[in-house]
Amino acid sequence: MFKKKASIIFKGLFVISCFFGLSLTSQDAPTYAIFLSYFTTQSNILCMLVMLLFFFITIYDQVRYTRFFRVLKASTTVAIMVTFLIYHFVLRPNMAPDIDNVAKGFGNLMVHYITPLWFLSDYLLFDFKGTTRWTDPFYYMIFPLYYFVFANVRAVTGDFFHYGSTISQFPYPFLDYLVYGNYGVSFAIIIITVAVLILGFVFVFFDHIMRKPKVQFHTNLYGTISYKPEQIENEAMPKNTPDIVVDLTHDLEDQNE
Repeated sequence: MFKKKASIIFKGLFVISCFFGLSLTSQDAPTYAIFLSYFTTQSNILCMLVMLLFFFITIYDQVRYTRFFRVLKASTTVAIMVTFLIYHFVLRPNMAPDIDNVAKGFGNLMVHYITPLWFLSDYLLFDFKGTTRWTDPFYYMIFPLYYFVFANVRAVTGDFFHYGSTISQFPYPFLDYLVYGNYGVSFAIIIITVAVLILGFVFVFFDHIMRKPKVQFHTNLYGTISYKPEQIENEAMPKNTPDIVVDLTHDLEDQNE
């Protein structure tokens, strides 16, 4: 019960924090159309909506949600971590000094650091572990690939973006064909796509690592005792007593489908 209440509070506060971060960064955008064109904005909105969904799922005790919802949560986690990693290692080092002022600085801190790490923390603290499949990273690529398509369509139909003295049709410089050419942009997209795929496999790997060990229950005339697998293998069972060893651990994959 305590964990359920903690999860509800954690998710509720996240939704409020995420909305606050988006509100701050929207004030710096010249138009809402431009604000909504950034991957950061869209991934933050995705996080807010998904967390709101799981907020209500947790309230109504629907903790054994279907595989679709598990993939959705994991995909969103990977997408927001892409936001964090690209901002921290690619964009942040090249930004102008005025990014550190109060309005832009705190807003960027919220959407690029606090939201990604908070969303990841929700997975670490409350989600079932070991439910992912090794094919899931290909689903995680859907949102980033959608955004590449969106950015190109937006470049033809939308407003221009201003980076200091530079004017571009694209929300991010590494997507601008006029700056980096077809080969340069294609290379950037391939690198990011492969990085997302690798990040997805890393996520699945650690998800399986963090899975709780199986528990076996030994039932005999003296009652029911819980053992870890290595314990039950090393301990001799009582002789001349009727006994049953039952593995009550089922794969969460099979439970939830």
